[in-house]
Amino acid sequence: MTLPYSTLFSRVLNKINDPKELSLDENDLLEIYTERLHSVVGKPRVRRLFSSISLDDEIQEMTFALNNSVDEESDKDFVLEILSLGMAIEWLQPQVDSIMHTSVMIGGKEEKKILDNHKNMIDRLDSMKKEQNKMIRDYFIVSVLRKYFDKTSIELLENLKANYTTT
Repeated sequence: MTLPYSTLFSRVLNKINDPKELSLDENDLLEIYTERLHSVVGKPRVRRLFSSISLDDEIQEMTFALNNSVDEESDKDFVLEILSLGMAIEWLQPQVDSIMHTSVMIGGKEEKKILDNHKNMIDRLDSMKKEQNKMIRDYFIVSVLRKYFDKTSIELLENLKANYTTT
């Protein structure tokens, strides 16, 4: 299956609200998003979902096959959501880290004020990571159950057929 980067990047825009980043030149923004995409795909938890994946930065397109495909439309939606969520995490993580380091340098009342907002960002980051992990977990569980029940159903049908033909 192929998926244009533009489709994925537009999904990411729904998850990121950063006027400073959105004011960047289009080429700079594409470069940043492409780097984030590579970073997400390179993570073992995400990478193991795919039997094959290829990112072509020249034509801005990815080609992939999931290990346990459901159907083309569901697979595309799942991949879009997992990767866009991962890219949003890649966007937020450095901001959280930066504020943590800045607050230590400032100290005092200012530190407390910065850390108040920082807690919200940490909570959002944790929530996004949990959501992505749950989606990956649920996908894995459903695919294993599908394989198990498909196999069991086939064996059951074969046993019924064998019993029916012998009587």
